[in-house]
Amino acid sequence: MMKYVEKRCFCQWLLLLVCLLCVPRSAQAQAWDGEGDVKVYGGYANVGGKSGFELGTDYALSDFVSLGGQITYVSVKKHGDGDNSFLVGYDLSLMGNYHWSEVLKLPSVLDIYTGASVGLRTGGLQAGVRYNFSETFGLYGQVRQNLFKTFGDDEDYGPIYQGKTALSLGMTITF
Repeated sequence: MMKYVEKRCFCQWLLLLVCLLCVPRSAQAQAWDGEGDVKVYGGYANVGGKSGFELGTDYALSDFVSLGGQITYVSVKKHGDGDNSFLVGYDLSLMGNYHWSEVLKLPSVLDIYTGASVGLRTGGLQAGVRYNFSETFGLYGQVRQNLFKTFGDDEDYGPIYQGKTALSLGMTITF
């Protein structure tokens, strides 16, 4: 029953994303403004089949490179026990991204980026896309492959992030 609810929730988010991409866009909307651009984003996250959320920010150092931070949280239950542990399901990460918009000569409303991240639990590589439908608001989708353990997972709960693929979808706000 729970897997059905998670799949249904994911399908609803995906449908919302497709619908919002069809919204007419302003000619001035830019998904990547380059140096000084500040984005704050948040949305649904799925890490290795566990649902949760993520919040983050991205600051542009140049027209191509940005640095940021992100917190991801997924709900975790102890093996063989119904006890939830709030602090076990989070990962706080620092990341650097390279933005391909200018190099690929993409429309200004679209930003494709790749990068690396290092967090409290794991480090890995990521790729994502942003689409702005106004000067302030947009959508994003990101995939991250968590490759190696940093400070590690709680032994009672097993590897929550390590070796898992993280998918996320949500909204962006530009400041």
